[in-house]
Parts: sequence; C-alpha cells; structure tokens
Amino acid sequence: MFFIFFVSLIKYVNAAPSNQDLYNQCAEDYFVSSDIAICLAGKLSASEKVLEKELKRATNALDEWDIDKEKKNKVKKNILESNREFKKYKKDYCNFSMSMLGGSTSNSYEIQRLACLISVNMQYIEQIEGDLLYVQPK
Repeated sequence: MFFIFFVSLIKYVNAAPSNQDLYNQCAEDYFVSSDIAICLAGKLSASEKVLEKELKRATNALDEWDIDKEKKNKVKKNILESNREFKKYKKDYCNFSMSMLGGSTSNSYEIQRLACLISVNMQYIEQIEGDLLYVQPK
C-alpha cells in the first residue's frame, strides 16, 4: 500500500505545471502584468527548446532500438505524425481555453495563452519521457 502511495506521489510531484502554477511562478518575481507576460514568454521559449531536445532524444533512441527495421521505420513515421498532430492539438486546445475568457483585452489574455502553451508542452514532454522507458537499446 505504501509503495502505491509513493509511486502516486512521485507522479504528482513530477506532473506538468498548470496554467495557474506557471502564472504564480512568474507573479512571485513580478507584479506588473506586462512583466509576467514577458516571464511566461521566456518560459515558453525554454519549454519549446526542451521539447525539441526530447523529440531529438526520442528519434535517437529509436535508432538504437532493439527491434526489426520495418517496425522501427513505422514507429518513426508515427512519431512524425504525432508531432504534427500535437502542434495542431496545442493550438486548438489553447484557442478553446482562451475562448473561455470572453472579451478580455488586457494582458490577462496573453498571460493565459502563454501559460496554456507551456503547460501543454510540458505534458507532451512528460509523455515522451514516459514512452521512452519502453525503448530497449541494442
């Protein structure tokens, strides 16, 4: 029972930050909303770099995967398609999320948009990292 609780706790601790968590991280250092937006823009840039790094790591891991070449090529094709679909999903998801703000015209709109994009990136990074655990090198 303790083991299950511990594993659940680890997953929760490593969970991708929510929009509110991301906002709070920047709001601790900045008071003005325009500065918070700049802080989040930096975090978005950083998350995009980490995502690219993870995608490259996944591709490299697949090159070393101990499985037949036909299966490996199929998985590589699937990962490329997945990445295209992820970009579409991220845009659609965050657009929907932003529509819930209504007619907001202040920096709050940009803050929420940036936080959404970062959060979705972090979720995808976690998914890639988790999936790579199943790739056994030669």
